[in-house]
Parts: sequence; C-alpha cells; structure tokens
Amino acid sequence: MLFSCNQEQLDRLTQNNERLTKENAELQDENQKLRSDIKKIEATSGQLLFLSKKLRGVKARLVTTMGDIELAFYTDKAPLHVFNFIARAESGYYDNTQFHRVIPGFMIQGGDPKSKDNDFSDDGTGGPFVNIPHEFNDTKHVPGVLSMARTGDVSAGAGCQFFIMHGTAPHLDGQYTAFGEVTSGMDVVNEIAQARTYGASNPKLADHPVQPIRIKRVEIYRHGDGRQ
Repeated sequence: MLFSCNQEQLDRLTQNNERLTKENAELQDENQKLRSDIKKIEATSGQLLFLSKKLRGVKARLVTTMGDIELAFYTDKAPLHVFNFIARAESGYYDNTQFHRVIPGFMIQGGDPKSKDNDFSDDGTGGPFVNIPHEFNDTKHVPGVLSMARTGDVSAGAGCQFFIMHGTAPHLDGQYTAFGEVTSGMDVVNEIAQARTYGASNPKLADHPVQPIRIKRVEIYRHGDGRQ
C-alpha cells in the first residue's frame, strides 16, 4: 500500500515536472520572440528618427493657377508621409494635377495623377501602386492643416492624394494623417475653396471646380537655401 502511494506521488511529480518543463520552454520561445520583436521595433524607430531628422527644415511651395501656397511639415509626427509627399513632388508626380474636390468650410483636395487631363470623370480615383502605412497623430484638423486622403478601407493605407483644411473637422482627427500646415497662402486656399463647382447640375462632379484649378508644380526647398 505504501509503495502504491509513493508511486502515485512519483507519477504526479513526474507529470508536474514535464508540464513545467513544457511551460518553461514555451515561455522561453515567447521571450525570444518578444526580444526579436523589440529589436525590430527599435530598428524601425531608429530608421524613422533618421528620416525625421533629415527632413527637418524642408518646405514646399504649391505653385497653382490661383497663386502660391507655402507648406511646412510635421516631420516628427509623420515622417513617412512627409517623405512620400516630397519624393513625389520632386519627381514631378503632382505637376499639372488639379484640386478636383473643393468644399468651402471643409477642405480642398488634390494630388490625383488622373486629374492631369481634361477628362474630369475619373478625377479622385487615381493613386500609386503601393501605399504607405498611416501615421495617425494628435493634430487637429483645423484650417490650414495638410492631411493625406485615403479610401474607406483603413487597412489599405494612404496613397498620394492630399487635402488642405478650409474649416474645422473634428471627425477627421485620428482618422487621417495630418503631416503639415500652410504657412503662407491661406488667401489662395480660401479662393480655391470658393471656386464655382458643378453642384446639383452634375452630381458625380458636384464638388469639382468648373474651371480647372491646377498645381503647376511643387517646389521643394530647405529653409535658408535662398528660394523662399
């Protein structure tokens, strides 16, 4: 009887030991994965910090058919979006595109490569082959803020179209990536926002200006380089 009890205790101890060994191995695997994830995050953070520092002081000038709009960027809050915008601007991607959607008291939207021609029917549907991840931040969408447009599918990321706030829109806060602001030329933004649109006469182009408002080019410069 004593031998039977000892054997049962030994079996239980053996089972507990095997369970603890298995749990310990699982914890070690999880710990190793966690350390690996932390290293990846640290590497990504380092890359974004590098990008943010390199972009500091870079500004943009939207040369439009209605006047110039000067932009400064939030390099610390949205470095990927700032780099995305600057890279496209320098390549001529935005040249001759239109502000295809203007809503007074709300915003003006542009940057669609499909808006370069005079066929307005597909304006607003264009974009790049590869999008970038969102960088939602605490910036409020108030007049003058530059933000990146996106589709209804948040997981799809952001492309190339952008908008400049003409009014205040709290419902956009934290849902769209604000990455800059107007430093000069809000009078031009106001004029664009008030442009005559098709309205009820053409519901599909309701917010599209009747007369094209084009971005002739985007000039990129660094503060102090003599091009201000």
